[in-house]
Amino acid sequence: MAISRRSIRVLIVEDEPATALLLESMLEELGFEDVHIAYDPGGARDVMGEFSPNLAILDMNMGQDAILRLAERLRARNVPVVFSSCQPANETLPGWPDRPLVPKPLDKRMLDAALRNLGFESN
Repeated sequence: MAISRRSIRVLIVEDEPATALLLESMLEELGFEDVHIAYDPGGARDVMGEFSPNLAILDMNMGQDAILRLAERLRARNVPVVFSSCQPANETLPGWPDRPLVPKPLDKRMLDAALRNLGFESN
């Protein structure tokens, strides 16, 4: 079943402000209206105290242990997680063998494809 993008609350966790803003802009162009940015996993926990995300996009390169703990917390809440990384796509991530990955530099078409694969259809 397709999920309307307009009603989805998205959490971006990205330590590079320019990349976070670019990702936010891409998401808005793709139909997401409720996007929140955190610049580190601690900030993400604070943001999650204010709202419950329906989707999270996490930068794998900010400290794998902290990101994996956050990803596990999100998975426990049944929140789909997409990872972004400048690392090769074949790099394994413990506990996430089939993880959705959007490589950097970011590309809106690849982001859209990853979101469609998770069931987030465009409006």
